Amino acid sequence: MTEQKDVIEFTVRDQTAIVRLNRPEVHNSVDKAVMGQLESILDRIEEDSGIRTLILTGTGNQSFCAGGDLDYFASLKTREEGLHLSMRMQAIFDRIWNGDKVSIAAVNGQALGGGCEILTACHFRIASEHASFSYRQAQNGIITGWGGGVRLFRQLGRSQALRLLLTSESIDAPEALRISLVDRVVPPDKLMDTCLEFAAKIRQSSPAAVSAFLRLARALDSRDFDHARTVETETFADLWVGEDFRNFLERFSEK
Repeated sequence: MTEQKDVIEFTVRDQTAIVRLNRPEVHNSVDKAVMGQLESILDRIEEDSGIRTLILTGTGNQSFCAGGDLDYFASLKTREEGLHLSMRMQAIFDRIWNGDKVSIAAVNGQALGGGCEILTACHFRIASEHASFSYRQAQNGIITGWGGGVRLFRQLGRSQALRLLLTSESIDAPEALRISLVDRVVPPDKLMDTCLEFAAKIRQSSPAAVSAFLRLARALDSRDFDHARTVETETFADLWVGEDFRNFLERFSEK
């Protein structure tokens, strides 16, 4: 079955849900409508016992996701609004990571800022050869606010994570593979087939065993995670109304 939505395309193929961010004109960035539709689609995925795997990707071959829509961000002017945005996106990502559907990010192009945070909420990451990655937050006067900073430290270790977070440098797909930001790099025309084939292999395993291994992975990650994310969230909200980030949004609005 296929259902076309304004900003999200949702397709079920065999037992795999394909969720495609569908705002290519703004590099598949996230705004209020995207969040609402992601929540609704996750409701449907979670309720459907026939769906066992999830692929998250973007429309086109230029951008996976450029993070938050800056026009939308500029409309949120208070600390409380920034905090609400942060916690809402964290709740969405928690549903992906904590659910019993194995999630695969199919990185079809550039992942910027919050787009990189999406990656660490997925269990696996397969990237196109031309994909690129950049945590832009520090450059723009803010930090990760969707839980991606804490997860990145766990995934890459302190040194590699700090390098990406503090410098905002852009890395290509081979470098992302070298440091384990992604698990595999494939030609652009093989990306979706590779993800679907990988999902099919996972579905050959016992559903109960797959769920048990996912619970085990979460148990190993749980120590001190909540405290670290509280620090991340509160700092994000403080910087949301800070001079550097507000100046960045103002410069963007003037362009």
